[in-house]
Amino acid sequence: MSSISVIMPHYNSGLDLKRAYKSVLNQTLLPAEIIIIDDCSLDKSIIIDILDNHNYTIVNLKVIFLEKNSGPSFARNLGVKSASSAYIAFLDSDDVWVRNKLEIQYKSMLDNDLNFSFHLYSAFPSIIVKDCILKKVTLFDLAKRQIICTPTVMVKKNILKDFNTDMRFCEDFLCWVMSNNNNNFYYIDSYLANGFKKQYGESGLSSNMREMHLGVLKAFKLLYYENYINLWSFILFSAMEHVKYPIRILRSKSFF
Repeated sequence: MSSISVIMPHYNSGLDLKRAYKSVLNQTLLPAEIIIIDDCSLDKSIIIDILDNHNYTIVNLKVIFLEKNSGPSFARNLGVKSASSAYIAFLDSDDVWVRNKLEIQYKSMLDNDLNFSFHLYSAFPSIIVKDCILKKVTLFDLAKRQIICTPTVMVKKNILKDFNTDMRFCEDFLCWVMSNNNNNFYYIDSYLANGFKKQYGESGLSSNMREMHLGVLKAFKLLYYENYINLWSFILFSAMEHVKYPIRILRSKSFF
């Protein structure tokens, strides 16, 4: 039995949610609880169906219905506050986990006395993974390339900071850095989660990338103001982001 709470925000994607929910129940190590936060979806029929047919007595299921749409950050924060386990794992409704993701990551957290860890994420379905290597990256590495995807994170609840509800982009990166509060980040070098969407939407591509760019800059600024990074790191990280942004735009245009 684990001490893991799985936080699943949801908005208007019932069929995707059902697929994600099943990927949790198919785990070789089951969590103690699943918490679904419905962000005022128009159609709640699939969530109600999940709730009515949940027959896993060792996995507690909580469903929270929000009365108004408040965004994924608010939903995740509420889910974390409702959690009763020592460890938190996140799964978006349009993602799934490899069958032994929780077993591998939970064991790695316990064996290495980690407060925070993540693993790799793929846009394509993965097979079950057996051999996993724990590696380390620095905050500088993550500033160069932000590789932490929300469905890959496992973190101790008692160190987890709130997601910034005023930010629509890069609020997850800000949360991870503030929560870990360490220059070193440990990750499992295997693809234990995957999704069914492209990194950037086919419509509104440039505007989304610009919003992401501004979100990254805001995250660096807040990390500096809150004394998580020093002035020189803030200047360096911001400069790197200003260089990377036009390169991302050019690459996206050549890709499409």
